[in-house]
Amino acid sequence: MYFPQKKTPRQGHVIEQLGTYDPMMNVHGEKLVALNTERINHWIGQGAGISTSCAVLLGLSGLLPIHPRSYVTAWRNRRSSAKEENAEAAS
Repeated sequence: MYFPQKKTPRQGHVIEQLGTYDPMMNVHGEKLVALNTERINHWIGQGAGISTSCAVLLGLSGLLPIHPRSYVTAWRNRRSSAKEENAEAAS
């Protein structure tokens, strides 16, 4: 997670790195996130924009309200696992 300059391209100059995210699960089945909450709150207070993926991560970490996309993802995961359980029970 980083704070880029507003007028630079997406891969342009980064003003400050605010955290890291490792999407690969560790041995315990966890995806690891490290956030600098003080600096994130600072930049949000300065009016910095937040991408959807960052809003999802910040919602799951408790800094922002939970993003609606998180609810949709959880609903889809529950639905697919229920279908798998029904298919196993029918077999």
